[in-house]
Amino acid sequence: MKIRSTDKPSSPTEVNVIPLLDVVFAILSFFVLVSAGLAPIQKIGVDLPTKSQDTKAPQNTKALNEMLVVTLDIDGKTRIDGNLLTPEGLDLAIKGYIGAFPQGLVVLNAEDASVSYQQVVNTLEALRKVAGDRVAIATSKS
Repeated sequence: MKIRSTDKPSSPTEVNVIPLLDVVFAILSFFVLVSAGLAPIQKIGVDLPTKSQDTKAPQNTKALNEMLVVTLDIDGKTRIDGNLLTPEGLDLAIKGYIGAFPQGLVVLNAEDASVSYQQVVNTLEALRKVAGDRVAIATSKS
């Protein structure tokens, strides 16, 4: 017959899982970092609008008459139909144009690519003071 010893209380056997979790998380973090480095870089595809070849200039002369093109040159000077205008002259020309064409559109054309952005912004502000929300920017085909 087996006699139990009462000197030592029997305790259940314990398995320490903390080192196991440390190893598992280290391996997991290694694979996460490696997979992130191997993943291809995704680019956002932006389809820029292009002018199609079959579009034609508007045949309606009324539409062309209801558009006043203000050209900004590299020196920051404004021209309408090739005529150089002072800021006061530009205001008067736009007011006269809006009086003649109440639904007209004032278009700013900065033809030269070397025109500074600040000149374009200043001219746009001057045009908006007179023409309000009927101001647009012309772009060229690149």
